[in-house]
Amino acid sequence: MQKRTAAGLTIAALLGIIPAAAFFYFSNRNEVSGYRQQFRTMGTVANFTLYTTSQEKFAKACRLGKAEFRKVIKLADLRNPESELSKLNSQADKAPFPCSMEMWELLMRAETAWKESSGNFDITVKPLMVLWGFYRKRNKLPTDAEIKAAMKCTGFNKLQFDREKRTVKFTVPGMALDLGGIAKGYALDRAAEKIITCGVNSGVLDLGGNLKLLPQPPPEKNFYSVGIRNPGNPAELLKITLQLPGNSAVSTSGDYERFVTIENRRFGHIVNPHSGLPEARTAVTVTTKSALDADIFSTSAYLGGERCANTLEQHYPESKFYFTPPAEK
Repeated sequence: MQKRTAAGLTIAALLGIIPAAAFFYFSNRNEVSGYRQQFRTMGTVANFTLYTTSQEKFAKACRLGKAEFRKVIKLADLRNPESELSKLNSQADKAPFPCSMEMWELLMRAETAWKESSGNFDITVKPLMVLWGFYRKRNKLPTDAEIKAAMKCTGFNKLQFDREKRTVKFTVPGMALDLGGIAKGYALDRAAEKIITCGVNSGVLDLGGNLKLLPQPPPEKNFYSVGIRNPGNPAELLKITLQLPGNSAVSTSGDYERFVTIENRRFGHIVNPHSGLPEARTAVTVTTKSALDADIFSTSAYLGGERCANTLEQHYPESKFYFTPPAEK
């Protein structure tokens, strides 16, 4: 397995892209122009950088891509009580919840990820996320008793599936799912599929640092160049440049971007389902084909380390893992 170690890490970013703007274009010698649009969605900033022959085609591609993001929000937004995930969380402890095809697809992929990662990737950790203040601020550290109580409500093996009826049921009261480790990658894959259908085959979809690279590299390039920013100084990149083919995806997991501070201590948002504690380990950048898989693998390897990464690479040999030390606190 190819692994590289560097001093520090931040989210992967496309090298050579002009600083973000609401909308601009830049031309090249092949009569193909590069267009970029930035917007907020899914609680973060997204950027579509696409190479195409007309602004009209770019605008259509953006509309299609954004529509897919909105569908995923409607499916998985925990802040919206009308989302399918919110309804599932509020009802599945009482009776089997009938899932849409999209929700079922995500749950089945999450089940596979849970098995392949030896339980490190677990979408049932929401009670622990709540306990540690990632949904509502808290001022005191959780007690051991509180952590143990929350862990009684977690564990993918406590979900009950009816595969014929496509339903899921919580077997323990207080359970709840969080698709935060899977939804962005899923949205990127869906958006890329739609954008390609309108004849745009070159460009980068960036959703909060998760990247999906379209099939063809930028004009006059043989590959996409992707760098990793230094978490201690976001203005600079580490001495790592990934040269990736089209149809690739990149995701990074670390404890330096989303965190809470409790009693003057900082805790990253990735909670270990085995211990119930937020982890502060080496960060991981993953490259693979699917943005959904990249999203899953970075979380899994962040928690499970190189042993987990080795296992995943046996199942997905096109995947590569890059470990870096955590940012300085």
